[in-house]
Amino acid sequence: MGDIRPPDTGDLHVSVEDLDAAAEYVERLRQYVDDTISYEMERIKERMKGDSNNAQTVPNGTPFGAYEDARMQWQALTRSTANMEAHLKALSGKLAALKKGTEDIAQAFRDTEARNAANGKQIERMLESAAPPPATGGQPTYPYTA
Repeated sequence: MGDIRPPDTGDLHVSVEDLDAAAEYVERLRQYVDDTISYEMERIKERMKGDSNNAQTVPNGTPFGAYEDARMQWQALTRSTANMEAHLKALSGKLAALKKGTEDIAQAFRDTEARNAANGKQIERMLESAAPPPATGGQPTYPYTA
């Protein structure tokens, strides 16, 4: 159990474009959770309020009735709905954090690529401005022992 190996990722290659696409997908998923599913949760909560035109005639009644088991079912449904709503908010927050992290990684890739390109150009300039190599058969410019 102490031998935990990293997962085999095979021939995994990720580009900045892949990361950008992943961030866009996560954002669409977050919007779906925020818009569509949250809208449906609001509809459920509205339906749970019952029909205001036909109010309960039994004191302390629920839409399930006034008996104790009906009240317990109603409380369980209310708790479950509140838990689901909290879960959706947490999920939305985690998706937003995932999108931000993915965008940060993509930006780090871009910054690294820009630095590498700048370093490559600087190396090319240094090589172009260097003195040409000595002619063949000429005296070497470094200590030569053979």
